[in-house]
Amino acid sequence: GNTLPGNPALDREATPMRINAFAHHGKRAAARLRAIRRRAADWKRQARRAVTLALIAASTIAAPPGVHAQMGQMGMTPATGVVNRAVNGFKDLNSNGPGWLYYGINAADRGLGYQGSYMTLGGFIPYAQDDLGGVWNADVRTHLSTYGGFFSNMGAVRKQFLGGTLLGIGVFWDYDGDMNQYSDTTITDVSGSYVFAGGQAYNQVGVSAEWLTDFGNLRSNGYIPVGSTGQVMGPFVGNSILCTPGINAGLAGTDLEVGAYIPGLADWAGMINVGGYAYGNSRYDLANGQDAVPWFGGVYTRLDVTLIENWDFSLQYNNDSYFDSTGFARLTYRMGGSRRRNVPDQMEQPMMRNEHIVRAHQAPVQALNPNNFDAATGTYLPWRVIHVDNSKTDAAQGTGTADSPFTRLADSSGSGVDNANTAANRPYDIVYVQQGNSLNSPYQGTFTFRNNNQYLVGEGTSLTIPTVDCGFLALGPASGNYPVISAPYNAAGIALSDGNANNMTVDHLSIVGASVGISNGNGLPAGGLATVNDVRIIGTGPSQTGVIIAGVGTNVTYNFTKMQLSNLTADGFVIDGQDGAGGVQGGPNVNITASSIKDTSGSAVIANAIVGGGRVRLASSTISGATGPGVVVTGANAILETSTISNVGSTGVQVTGAPVLLGLVGASGTSTVQVAKSSIISQVGIQASAVEQGEIVNLTATQNSLVAPFGGNGINIAVGSSGTVASQGSINANLVGNLISVAPTTAVATGSAGGITAPASVGSGMYITTSNTASGLGTITVKAASQDNLVALNRNASVTTNPVFNPVNTGTSSPLVPPPPPPNYDPAAYVPVPRP
Repeated sequence: GNTLPGNPALDREATPMRINAFAHHGKRAAARLRAIRRRAADWKRQARRAVTLALIAASTIAAPPGVHAQMGQMGMTPATGVVNRAVNGFKDLNSNGPGWLYYGINAADRGLGYQGSYMTLGGFIPYAQDDLGGVWNADVRTHLSTYGGFFSNMGAVRKQFLGGTLLGIGVFWDYDGDMNQYSDTTITDVSGSYVFAGGQAYNQVGVSAEWLTDFGNLRSNGYIPVGSTGQVMGPFVGNSILCTPGINAGLAGTDLEVGAYIPGLADWAGMINVGGYAYGNSRYDLANGQDAVPWFGGVYTRLDVTLIENWDFSLQYNNDSYFDSTGFARLTYRMGGSRRRNVPDQMEQPMMRNEHIVRAHQAPVQALNPNNFDAATGTYLPWRVIHVDNSKTDAAQGTGTADSPFTRLADSSGSGVDNANTAANRPYDIVYVQQGNSLNSPYQGTFTFRNNNQYLVGEGTSLTIPTVDCGFLALGPASGNYPVISAPYNAAGIALSDGNANNMTVDHLSIVGASVGISNGNGLPAGGLATVNDVRIIGTGPSQTGVIIAGVGTNVTYNFTKMQLSNLTADGFVIDGQDGAGGVQGGPNVNITASSIKDTSGSAVIANAIVGGGRVRLASSTISGATGPGVVVTGANAILETSTISNVGSTGVQVTGAPVLLGLVGASGTSTVQVAKSSIISQVGIQASAVEQGEIVNLTATQNSLVAPFGGNGINIAVGSSGTVASQGSINANLVGNLISVAPTTAVATGSAGGITAPASVGSGMYITTSNTASGLGTITVKAASQDNLVALNRNASVTTNPVFNPVNTGTSSPLVPPPPPPNYDPAAYVPVPRP
């Protein structure tokens, strides 16, 4: 019939006949049918013999020695001893019995996607032949690992001869319940303990194909995990952040190998196989959007030999970028003899494939703060992350963990610790704000830092923090999601310090509609530092200012990077050294870098009353759309470099020596300003004036591009006096290497009997003038050898030292007042510059 209950090895005499039939006769189908019928009869005969042997062995074991003599067995010399009789019976069964069963030991400290050795009991059982000549087989394997885990492979395999070769195709269902390969990992912090299981059970579907010849083999396998195939922990767990996320994943993959028999090992059917594989898990993603296990490739080589008739041995080495070097040594005992010596024998050879489901495991690692050592326990403390998400409407309050975030950032419902600002009371606390529903309903209240070294960051931040175990760790995948903060009228969205907090960091937030986006609160303590990065401040109503730093302390520093200020209805940055009572505190160091300030109804940057060692530095930034001057410096030290100013009021950079104190203008003071390597497009590029009460301006302008497209001046310098020599203003200027482009205009001036009080702008590259009320003149000292040299140093700029026309009264024939003397050109003049 169509059943094939036997095995080619059951009848060794039939095997050569089958080989000859396949090799030399054209009627292969008829020969195969005859062989199957003959093997069916052999199977019945061998089965009866196996039963007889089993009965003999049982009676031998059970009966005492004297029984044999009484049963007439004296004509044979029986094997003595229970063990010898059992062994002899087993040998006979093995030599003549079916080759269905095999037993294997796989020794692998680290195999491909698994750990530990395992034992195998398998069967490859032919059971039917189809009308096309293909033989169907059950490929069944059960395994037990040294960790006590059970896994199995159940497959249906069809094999068919093609000429002198053999083609096999199989479909498998794999179950891997080896739960103890990896240990559980526990993450503990102030919020509790969290367990990441090391053991997981997986299922997969496998497809296998092979082509076997007398010269070598070609094999390929595909593996498709099904059901739940991945678990991810992190990057946030409780109030902790993980250096390394926890990952369990069953990997999909494929492999392909080619093998060739080794002539020198022909007696052992030695074969060398080389191949490659690829695995990955793209069904599950980490928080940064990356696949749980990105696809990777590897290569392997394997040696297969048959040591003796029943024993097969395989040795394989793998290498890839994920698992690194892995491999195994496998020894298999096959009842009825080996099934890999020739092509016909391999009709009943199990398919070569991975028996373990390839799994990835990565234990989570908690991030520890290298700057927060607990002397009591002798350990570094973990970073503490307090979560905020106002989209969690099912949690009216929350506890601040990753699974139960606060819904309020700073405002309180009056029910205790129900917002992140109240909970953030420890050094190094990180308040992590999710975008949540803040685009429609912004977080309200003023967030105020209340302890040292704290962080306020938003979802999508690119900020990194130092750790003990993994260097600098990203707080989250960088993205364009900005949580939105607002504040009630006349309040700031963020106050950098309560007066005691120091070294705080703000990153990746959007502040919309607040009267003041960011203030320095009660100011930093002496020597303090505040860092603000990647913050958007957007105006939506009247009298809204971006950043105010006022009433500063001693030797404090504020760093602003990647700021985006827009649509503000007052000024952008205001840095004021007054203490609020008319006194001048001194010098903060304010650095504004890589930032954008656009469309302000005022000035983009104001630096006022900054004395001592402090200064304001604007670098690599852009200012556009201000109704007032781009940068205003009054009685302060400032640096503008590698920046661009355009589409502003009448002046790009406006400098006076006198600060503005309590709303009054005219007090004496000194401004030291450097403008370098910048581009300014304005009616007046740089204007420096010291016209009253002994003002002093030190101005250095080098390597700038200054364009006045509609008439004006690239550089405008003016001094004056209040009538006495003691109160004359003065300017010290170093003007070198500026490229100045000015549209020509008609020089017109208005005046009075005492002299020129408001000279009109003229179309010259540099307009340098003095004015007075007839009793005294201020002083301008320009570092240059001569006026011609001044022109050359500024790339052929035109230089005008007074108006062309200077009537006493416009439209009259009154005598002309003599023009003021030219500035004092001094090549040795010392012009101070601000501290970098």
